Amino acid sequence: MADAMYEVEPTEESRGFCDCCGNQTRTVWGYVHEEGGGTLASYFVQWTVGQSIEDHPANFDLVFGAWGEGTSKSDRCAISLVHFESEGVPGVSVIDANDRPIASSELVGSAKSREELIGTPLIQQVFAIFDSVILQDNRLR
Repeated sequence: MADAMYEVEPTEESRGFCDCCGNQTRTVWGYVHEEGGGTLASYFVQWTVGQSIEDHPANFDLVFGAWGEGTSKSDRCAISLVHFESEGVPGVSVIDANDRPIASSELVGSAKSREELIGTPLIQQVFAIFDSVILQDNRLR
């Protein structure tokens, strides 16, 4: 099970308004650690309050890579997913991080495109991180 691989540390949250519909949004964030090890990523999940992910998918952005003393933004990249539902079945898909605000964050040195990630071992790790966050961050229930 993916949640055994990673430990999720929820931290802060904020509220805002959706650019496309004007409804209230909520963003939560935190860190993902290797079990018994160092920080692997920070995550940001944003959704529109009161809307289903079928009507209004949620955004899931990662700042992935090395953290801590002696690291810089060049050691980290932005990776973005969209969490949706189609015909009652939830799903997740890789999207181009360059199209998301996370791409211009001072925390990252680069942003990954969908094409750079599909079919790589890294994307399997990213999906395991997504699963861990969804299962362990109670604010997402």
